[in-house]
Amino acid sequence: MLEITGEDIKQAFIELLKNKLLIAAITIAGLFAGLLFSARQPVPESRYEASVTLSVVFGQNLGQITGSTIISNYTEIVTSNLVTEYAASLIAEQGLTGEEIQQMIRISSGNNPFVQKITARSDSPGTAIYVANAVAESFVEKVSVITGSNTIQVLDPARSANIISFSGNGNIRLIVPAAAFVLTCVSLVVAELSMGIVRSVKQCVTDEGELLAVIPKVRRIRKKGGKLE
Repeated sequence: MLEITGEDIKQAFIELLKNKLLIAAITIAGLFAGLLFSARQPVPESRYEASVTLSVVFGQNLGQITGSTIISNYTEIVTSNLVTEYAASLIAEQGLTGEEIQQMIRISSGNNPFVQKITARSDSPGTAIYVANAVAESFVEKVSVITGSNTIQVLDPARSANIISFSGNGNIRLIVPAAAFVLTCVSLVVAELSMGIVRSVKQCVTDEGELLAVIPKVRRIRKKGGKLE
C-alpha cells in the first residue's frame, strides 16, 4: 500500500466536496430516521426534587461537633428503617414502602453544617413533596425520642418541587443524522485513500532511491476551430 501524502488528503477532501449532495441526502435521511424513531418511543418521564430545611441545635457541646460528624450521624438516622417506615405510614395513601423511600431521599448541608436539608426525588412532584415532608417529620420525632430534646427543628417544609432532569428522546433526533453525516464522510475519505493512486514522484521512489515508475503529465486536448491544441 502506498504511503499517504498531503496530496492524498487534499484529494480526499475534494472528493467530499464532489459528493456534497450525497452527504446531504444521507444526513437528511438520518434526520427523518431519528424523528421516526423518537416518535415511536414512549413518552419520557421527568424527575422532580423537593427539599425540607432543618435546623440542628446543640447546647454546650457545640464547639466539639463538626459538619462532617453531623452529616455522618444524621444520614444513618434519616435513611434508617425506623425513620423511613414511620414516614411511609404518615403518607400511606402514596402506597410507598420504607425501602422505596430510602432510595428516594438524601441529607445534605451547605456552608453551615447546622442547617441541614432533606431532599426527596421522584417522577411525581407531588410524591417528592409528600416524601420530603414525611421523612422530615419522622426524623424530627425519632431524634427527639432518642435524645430526649428538641435538637432538630423544621425551618422550611417542602412546598414545591423542582424539575431536575428530563430523559427525553430529543437527543436521538440529533445523534442519528450526525452519525449518518460522519460515517458517510469517513467512508468517502477511506475509500479515496485506499485506492492507491500515485499522485507524486515521492511515491514512485523506494527507500534506496530506485525509481519505480514515471508519472506522465497529461494535457487536456480541446478542439478549437477544427484544430487540436
